[in-house]
Amino acid sequence: MDTAGLLLLPRADDPLEVDLREVDVAIEMVARGAAVRVRLVGLTDADVIAPIALARAQLAGVDFRVDHAGTTTRLTFGPSD
Repeated sequence: MDTAGLLLLPRADDPLEVDLREVDVAIEMVARGAAVRVRLVGLTDADVIAPIALARAQLAGVDFRVDHAGTTTRLTFGPSD
């Protein structure tokens, strides 16, 4: 049985850096096959980091989309529902 390795991430104090760290973990989970799809909600400012998330997802070969539900922005990594 394969085990998932630890993802060692630098400490982030800036709220946007914390959001980007969440993006990196989501992408890595999908890329490694640990998750089929990861949806991030409740980020500090998802609309601001969405372009960076898109670029990182494309580099990793992971599908990415942004959804708006009212005032909530969701970033989804992995195949469509």
